[in-house]
Amino acid sequence: MTNHLFSNIPKRGGVFAALLIAGLLLAGCSIPNPLAAPIPTPAPTISVAPTATPEVISTPDAGATTSTNFNGLIYNAEILPDAQVPIVAEVAGQILQMNVEMGDHVQAGDVLAQIDTVLAEAQRAQAEAGLQAAQAQLELATADPEETDLEAARAAVKAADEAYKRALQGATAEDRKLALTQVRQAEEAVKLAQAQYDRIAGNPFAGMMPEAYQLQQATFGLEAAQTQYDKVLKGATPDMIAGAYAQLAGAKAQLARLEQGAKPAQIKAAEAGVKQAEAALFLAQTQVDKATVKAPIDGVVAQVMAAEGSMAGPGAPLLALLSEDVKLIVSVEEALLTKLYLGQPVTITVDAYPDREFSGEVVIIAPALDPATRTIPVTIRPTGDASDLRPGMFATVTIQEK
Repeated sequence: MTNHLFSNIPKRGGVFAALLIAGLLLAGCSIPNPLAAPIPTPAPTISVAPTATPEVISTPDAGATTSTNFNGLIYNAEILPDAQVPIVAEVAGQILQMNVEMGDHVQAGDVLAQIDTVLAEAQRAQAEAGLQAAQAQLELATADPEETDLEAARAAVKAADEAYKRALQGATAEDRKLALTQVRQAEEAVKLAQAQYDRIAGNPFAGMMPEAYQLQQATFGLEAAQTQYDKVLKGATPDMIAGAYAQLAGAKAQLARLEQGAKPAQIKAAEAGVKQAEAALFLAQTQVDKATVKAPIDGVVAQVMAAEGSMAGPGAPLLALLSEDVKLIVSVEEALLTKLYLGQPVTITVDAYPDREFSGEVVIIAPALDPATRTIPVTIRPTGDASDLRPGMFATVTIQEK
């Protein structure tokens, strides 16, 4: 084909044609192949001078901002009261006094409010009486019997024994004679009273006069004497014998109790009664004491929720106290945990005093991280005069690094 293409070229241009063909062949060899891999070009080497680490801002949780620089770890946090104590009523009653207002400074033990104690004091008096009764029972159970008590018990046994024997033997001639004498005396008393009444019987008010009453009493006496005489003549019945025996047995048992003293079980029961009464008195006294509401801590009254004259019940809110000491809690990133230690110095600044710095230190490092934020709560307390730092202020905290 080549010979055909160039067959008409004049011979005088043969040299030129040969050069042209050679150039075309060389150009064809330099056409790039699209399937071939490109040859990489080496990147130029750039030298960068060392510089200071730039400030990094992160937000470990809502309301806190952290930055890291050469001065330490910087956080934004809210100033919190070291303790916030709600004061509630523990007993029911009318509030007689409210001794504080919002903003008042109080010390532990100060009386904040007074609740009515009339009912509680009555219960205490009842408990005191119960304790006295229980102590008396214990004294009776443990005390040795007095000689007069023993003599009286022995005399009661002797009298009951004689009565029982008479019931078994029946009435004697002496008993019948005595009973008849009592009947004759009662008859004479009726005759005398009747004669006196007859002298005033014509009076329209005779029934209301003393003579009428005396006659009535004399008649009752005669009936009783006659009944007793009839019993003596008939002798003792089985019921009378049984009654006499029961009285004898009771008298002997009383004498034995006095001679032997109380049994161990009775003493234990009396001792238990005393302990129970003491516990009841303690509870009653506690109710009286709880009616006087006292401050549990030193602090400031943050809120008053009750008024004098209102009724309070157990659990009803009365007021709230804030401790005068404050603290701050910041959340430190997990990566910075190794930079923390207890007692680590801290600098605190607030917008209210832009030209002042308050000193503080790390007092608590939480033992576990927050799984949601991967941060660890760190508690900071001021170490110097922090009277100007109030709960609710927004502060900037700088934790000094080693």
